[in-house]
Amino acid sequence: MDETIVAERGGFRTRAELMREAVENLLDELDYPEAPPERNSHGPLLLADSEVSKNEPEQSAGFTEARTLFANLPAWEREELALDDLTATTLTAPEARPFILDRGEASVANGPLLGLHNRDYVSMWALHRLARYTADGPIPFEDYLGRITKAAWYYGAQLHALERSNPGRKLTVLFPTNSTKQPSAERGFQNFAIGTLARRVGEGIPASGPLFAWQALQVSSDNGLGTGLTTAGWRLLKELDGLSLELPHDPALMERFMTYLAEHAPGDRWGFDHLLAAAADGPDRLALVNRFRETHPEWSPATASSVAQGYVARAREWGLVEPRLIEGRYWLTDIGRQLRRESSPITATSEGTLK
Repeated sequence: MDETIVAERGGFRTRAELMREAVENLLDELDYPEAPPERNSHGPLLLADSEVSKNEPEQSAGFTEARTLFANLPAWEREELALDDLTATTLTAPEARPFILDRGEASVANGPLLGLHNRDYVSMWALHRLARYTADGPIPFEDYLGRITKAAWYYGAQLHALERSNPGRKLTVLFPTNSTKQPSAERGFQNFAIGTLARRVGEGIPASGPLFAWQALQVSSDNGLGTGLTTAGWRLLKELDGLSLELPHDPALMERFMTYLAEHAPGDRWGFDHLLAAAADGPDRLALVNRFRETHPEWSPATASSVAQGYVARAREWGLVEPRLIEGRYWLTDIGRQLRRESSPITATSEGTLK
């Protein structure tokens, strides 16, 4: 603990700050408890712990032990998702336009995303998979979650292997990799990389999560909540062609993403813009959290901290905030300062709506 404080990792200046954050994170986990055991569920499974061959990924020892996590994953998808190195994480839009669903029934509140969504690449990866799954028509939302989760275990296992050969890189963020907590790992990936649907209210289906907030996918009550990309989602997928886990992302891709958010998800774009304004003068962690909470007094300290840290992580992913604290403070990069100068002011009311 003392080494963490002295090194000022995570922005913690005192033991009290570190302990408070640890308690808040534990409470977040308690909000998403383990799901009950499923019929025919398997015990703890180990993930890949060695390099994976691009041509024969299933032959590695780790994959033999973890095979049931992605059982029945089609051979064509295994081949598409096989990773030899970081360049293989590059996302390339399909040549053929997938099924498009614009007039759906999911409705989402316009506001900043929760901090448990802390990497945009994973959501874009999930959107790419949906485009592949819906080449011939929509698929039920639950089927999509089942297929994408199997693929995510397979992909995450290979990223875990790449982490071992690339010390210091955190490649598995948001992907399910903890096989000892399989249900909660899967639920975290599904909720915070993709999104969730609640019970129908009136004519709409309340939704949350990044892909719904970005208006990138929709669902229809036909065909068991048939799911497909929207026209906007297809545009986003093509505009971010070339996105990979070589971080930070290319500035040109960052500009396209921020422009897209301003048009289709202003609440999420507000989170980035507010972070850029709040971090302009080098705040420490507590000051940054307070600046987020000032805009939403109804947020608890834990919620404000989660939102602030989520946007810090995502801003670092896009090259807007320095990857490490400098003397315990957050600072913008040159690209971050430029984006702040170019951004139109967006304000949020205490109710979380945008105007």
